[in-house]
Amino acid sequence: MSQPSLKITHLEGDTPEGEYVFEVWSPAAGRYMSCPSFDAGLDLVGTFAHDMREMWVNKDPVLATLKSPPPVNDDAEFAELRVTAQAQRHYDIRSFDAPDWAHFRGYISQAGERICAEVGYVVTPVTAPTLHTRRAQSVTSVAHGATLAEAVRRSGS
Repeated sequence: MSQPSLKITHLEGDTPEGEYVFEVWSPAAGRYMSCPSFDAGLDLVGTFAHDMREMWVNKDPVLATLKSPPPVNDDAEFAELRVTAQAQRHYDIRSFDAPDWAHFRGYISQAGERICAEVGYVVTPVTAPTLHTRRAQSVTSVAHGATLAEAVRRSGS
């Protein structure tokens, strides 16, 4: 089954030191979506995982159309956290220096701290636990009243 993920990339070059990009893998769109913050990314990953779990429970045929994150193919300094859509959540992580997914034993807060440390992003104490909550507002149209399955159906995928 495809799994949503949160990717943090530390930008280098002409950007100010300490600039980071947050992206969430959208299984429905089959691409990374930009997020304004680490917190927003965790919330969106949680929303996607919850929606995918509901689709699995309901045996929704849309599940077959969802896509997994691609293999790593660039030299950027990044770290990524993948969340299963199972009732008992599991987490996998990968990074620029360990590009294969590895199971992470621990809580979402610990996995979040780990990927942040990989790229030097300083996580605040209130950041990591947000995955366990579902906010009414989100950064994508998926959370504006539509589930992931509805968004896939509307897009024609």
